[in-house]
Amino acid sequence: MKHALVPYEVIHKRFTPKVYEFKHRFFWFKLNLDDLRSWPTRLVGINRPSLYSFYDQDHVDFGLVTAKENYIQFAKDQGLKQEIKEVTLYTSLRFLGYVFNPVSFILLKDSDDNEHAIIEIGNTFNEIKPFFVSHDHFKDDGFVYKTKKLFYISPFIKHDNEMTFVLKKEENQISIFIDDTNGQETTLKVWFKGNEKPATTLELIKQTLSVPFVTLKTIFLIHWHALILFIKGIHYYKKDEHPELQKGQFVWKK
Repeated sequence: MKHALVPYEVIHKRFTPKVYEFKHRFFWFKLNLDDLRSWPTRLVGINRPSLYSFYDQDHVDFGLVTAKENYIQFAKDQGLKQEIKEVTLYTSLRFLGYVFNPVSFILLKDSDDNEHAIIEIGNTFNEIKPFFVSHDHFKDDGFVYKTKKLFYISPFIKHDNEMTFVLKKEENQISIFIDDTNGQETTLKVWFKGNEKPATTLELIKQTLSVPFVTLKTIFLIHWHALILFIKGIHYYKKDEHPELQKGQFVWKK
């Protein structure tokens, strides 16, 4: 499907220093950035206010106008030579003007039909950091990508932990696995799994009723679970600690 709604379930499980696990339901929007004008429901505004809204400015900014242009520029800056012919974004949209995106995934296809990806991570300090996944990391139906974080995501995990992302795309299903490790020790595991649904007005109403105020739910639960971890006595890392381990981020919301 060119555009879709992607209801999914996400599981977070912390292993150290104390075990803590939770599971929640959300939904993403899948957008083909090559043809945003064909989005099929008026409940979604493209760079305009609506019940849900996609704004280019909610994503990485390399000084170009559209999110698509900025993603392509970032890929080129990372060494990609081929022309990009297709850009697909999995993300949350603004709901009644508000959005918070912990992570978005961008799938790119170049003129040689090679696949690449960008992982776009946001934090609660209005910062966003992209990670480029070249075709070398792709195999069969997805990719495996390992990188140092060097970014302030959770106040309860070290900035220089290593993250491993595994994405699998089969037909209309997407699965994502994230491991956050400190040396040989696993700190956190995250699982996503979603099935794409047609991006119709009726389906969007169903998802809205199923997960009302989806973006507000996201930011509320981030702070709620952070409070629980704080009460449990998990070590808290302040934002201004170790600035040398926070690299490559941009100001997110304008």
